Amino acid sequence: MVHLRRAGLVADKEDVERLRVQFANAHVVRLPALLEPQLLSQALYLIERGNWRERERAGFYRESVLDTGPAVNLLRFVSNSPKFLEVIGEITATHPLTWFDGRVYRMKPSGDHTQNWHEDSIEGRLIGLSLNLSPRGYAGGLFQMRDAKSHRMLLEIANTGLGDAFLFRVSDDFQHHVTDVLPDEPKTAYAGWFSAQKSLKQRLSKPIDQSAPPLA
Repeated sequence: MVHLRRAGLVADKEDVERLRVQFANAHVVRLPALLEPQLLSQALYLIERGNWRERERAGFYRESVLDTGPAVNLLRFVSNSPKFLEVIGEITATHPLTWFDGRVYRMKPSGDHTQNWHEDSIEGRLIGLSLNLSPRGYAGGLFQMRDAKSHRMLLEIANTGLGDAFLFRVSDDFQHHVTDVLPDEPKTAYAGWFSAQKSLKQRLSKPIDQSAPPLA
């Protein structure tokens, strides 16, 4: 198993090797219960007390995004631990990874929020991660990946376990999106990408490109 704790990462060598083989074959792998219960509870507490804003790019996506604050900073801190970056690099054969960054987003049900097909292969992004932070569960909101040229569907994931995550390969060869969320509960997730370029400090010192595509 691979578990993130405030005190550091717990990762079994045999599980890491098993996940490495799975990722090499399927370009995606699940990380069940990635956040330890105490860390998950703290993240959920902070998320519900954060400030949300609407983010939209016409014809592309519409969602709510949590402002950077205690919740985002906590998740950013634990996901940038050197050991976690090292293990994700081993699983995906993309090491040495230097940083992870993302956002907490929320998709409301009944088509209020949408996300169309896109690629994430900009700014040196190599691997995507999506972590489910929906305490009351949700329906729909499926992650789908397809071949960029033929549009042949490659996989579909319903990541509905609270605290569960999955990794997926970022490449010009693949496109992905999240389907509409069904009534009655929204989908909340921490989604971002791993890179081998620069550092997180350098990344955050640059103005955010608001035209950049969203993440799963």
